[in-house]
Amino acid sequence: SLCLTVLGYFVSNDFALSRAQDRFDFRVGEIHHAIEDRMHVYEQVLWGCVGLFNASTQVSRDEFREYINTLRIEKYWPGIQGVGFAVPVAAADRGAHVQGIRAEGFPEYDIKPAGERGEYSAIIYLEPFDWRNQRAFGYDMWSNEMRRDAMARARDEGVAATSGMITLVQETDKDVQKGFLTYLPVYKNGMARESVEQRREAFVGWVLCPFRAGDLMAGVLG
Repeated sequence: SLCLTVLGYFVSNDFALSRAQDRFDFRVGEIHHAIEDRMHVYEQVLWGCVGLFNASTQVSRDEFREYINTLRIEKYWPGIQGVGFAVPVAAADRGAHVQGIRAEGFPEYDIKPAGERGEYSAIIYLEPFDWRNQRAFGYDMWSNEMRRDAMARARDEGVAATSGMITLVQETDKDVQKGFLTYLPVYKNGMARESVEQRREAFVGWVLCPFRAGDLMAGVLG
């Protein structure tokens, strides 16, 4: 009887562990597909922004704001910290770029972080333009290797590219979350884009979505 009891215990324990592992694996698969599906849907937000630029010779700040406000991302797209547009800035053009943005009504605007670099980028549109996103206004994402790798891949390949995990410049010292960004390139209308060289020549800037990982997972998983 003792031997049968011990044998029964091990058999039932193995069965219980196997069932638990199966349930765990199934749940992991569900979460994986839910995240993957959600990110594909969110990518369409960026493609919509690319379409906005493709349909216009010059998208103004007010037009960009109105487009993003219409999407109501805070209600329908949980996890997206905002939608932005960033441009490359040559070192020789930095002064003119800064003065141009300041003339639009942002007297404190500058490319940040400060310092001399061979190339810059700058976030010039970012909606909703709330206090958190204002921290990223003018930020040079090209100065960060993790962001730069994704930005270069989007520009050179003409595809959506996502950075590795980073801490967004929108974060403060409270409720700090890890995050990441997804980029899509914007090219000049009518220019060839068949090769990497042609895509670089036609390149205008990036539309981008910064994500706070905790908020994104709360939106996906509930």
